[in-house]
Amino acid sequence: MKHYNAITIHNEDEASPIQTSGALKPLAHDNDQHLFNPNPQDHLTPCFDCPHGDRPSTIFIGTFNLIASIIGGGVLSLPIVFSKCGVFFTTISMIFSAYITYMSLVMLCYSSRRRGGSSYGEVIRSAFGERMEEAVSWLLFIFLMFVIVGYMILIRDIWTPLVMLTPLASRMAVDNGDYVLLGVIVLLLPFLFQRSLHALRYNCYVGFTSVLILCIALGRGATRKMFVTNVHDKDDFEIEYFKVPTIQEALFSFPIVTCSFLCHFNVNSIQNALSQPTRQRMQDLLQYATVACCLLMYAIGFCGYLYAGGAVEGNILLNVPIGFNQEEDNEQIWLFTAGRIGIGVTITLAMPLMALPCRDSLLEIIDVWFHRSHHRSRPSAYNKAKEGQRCWNLFHTCIRSETILDAITTEDEVIEEEASPYDRVRDETRLLPRTSLIIRHDPIQRDYIFRNVCVHYFSTLLIITVCYIGAVLVRGVAYVWSFIGSSMAFFIAFILPCWSFIIIENEVPTIKDKGDRHEAWIKVAWVILVFSIVGAATCTVNSLL
Repeated sequence: MKHYNAITIHNEDEASPIQTSGALKPLAHDNDQHLFNPNPQDHLTPCFDCPHGDRPSTIFIGTFNLIASIIGGGVLSLPIVFSKCGVFFTTISMIFSAYITYMSLVMLCYSSRRRGGSSYGEVIRSAFGERMEEAVSWLLFIFLMFVIVGYMILIRDIWTPLVMLTPLASRMAVDNGDYVLLGVIVLLLPFLFQRSLHALRYNCYVGFTSVLILCIALGRGATRKMFVTNVHDKDDFEIEYFKVPTIQEALFSFPIVTCSFLCHFNVNSIQNALSQPTRQRMQDLLQYATVACCLLMYAIGFCGYLYAGGAVEGNILLNVPIGFNQEEDNEQIWLFTAGRIGIGVTITLAMPLMALPCRDSLLEIIDVWFHRSHHRSRPSAYNKAKEGQRCWNLFHTCIRSETILDAITTEDEVIEEEASPYDRVRDETRLLPRTSLIIRHDPIQRDYIFRNVCVHYFSTLLIITVCYIGAVLVRGVAYVWSFIGSSMAFFIAFILPCWSFIIIENEVPTIKDKGDRHEAWIKVAWVILVFSIVGAATCTVNSLL
């Protein structure tokens, strides 16, 4: 199949296939006319000075969207990391994980700006080609399916004991947690059908507030055990601050910490929605989110360890009492119940944040197939493309206002002519042979396949149904996290973003050549890449033994 140096994708009702996405122009708002894009060579989608409706998000909203993408079921396993590796080693591990996560997110966003990718898959495509976009989309789809299964298992385990405390318990069998899960999913359907992270912003606020309740409950419980009940007198309770973990304990724990920060599949959507998306504003957003998540997750892990000691379980909620007992006062029991409800709300509202990129990955695969069969350089060629494409024609009948001419892929000779205005703006934006440049008016989420109502609802229901069946068949969440944590998470979070950044950034002219190549970041990317490859291989082997 022919590989293009650049791809221009635009809606058919637009007059010109070229739009200077990073043009040095003031913002459209009258009160913001003093603001300019300091990096007009960036290929932003939508453009920098687009109407406010195309970029509705702010740094505050985007930060909470990213925080909600990070904080999920993985935080419940952090206390066991403290137990296995000690406080000091876990602290260093979390700080290191937060830093490399921040750097890989920044590199992913910069790669998107350099080559115009509006999704995770398109960024990888700009560095490695179209086949890699399809492969990465499959990887993301499978990975997120397992994540959703894990979230469903946690939702079932958290909400079932709470439901059993209500009058509904008399009408249900104790082991019918699958019905509780099904009821939660039905209630979540309006959120699962949402098309953007911005539409789920209120979920993020509620989820963040809810997880704070669990953190407060664990902190109060740990304080009471340490200073009121004199728990240190018990032989089975021990807090190790400077423990030297074994290799097996370190290899078991580090993937849990790494997975806890995973959010790379949503960062491009957040950048696409951010208003005034300068490089500095995006870096500030990423910094605020990673620091806030690191502090909050550390607090939950540390307080959970202080509360349970060496007896901590893989899920800290298993150490938290549900009913009243003699060891806990009534106030603490109510606080723990509120904490359990809080983390239940957090994970429940986080599931749509996982379902959205999972659906987008599946539709991106279909979108690649769609472009192969429908994109042609001349309108006359579409008559041949329509022959034998009855399935696509069926999709088109669902929305009669849309036609098969949804996007155009240009030929190489046309691209050279269209790309010349960019070459005249800045030398560093010239098309280079090793990587491809994707020029879009709108993010990939506005392509035909994503906008089709039939495909949107059917794909969502298909994902949720398959994941529900998986959650019913798999009874423990530990099997899910161990399967996806050691290898797939390393590839998605570090290996692919850093590798793509190295390839794309090396083709940007240096400062000496009037470019803005980040030489120091390339070195950092190499360090993270080598570390991630070794870590993925080692942790995968350890998990299989």
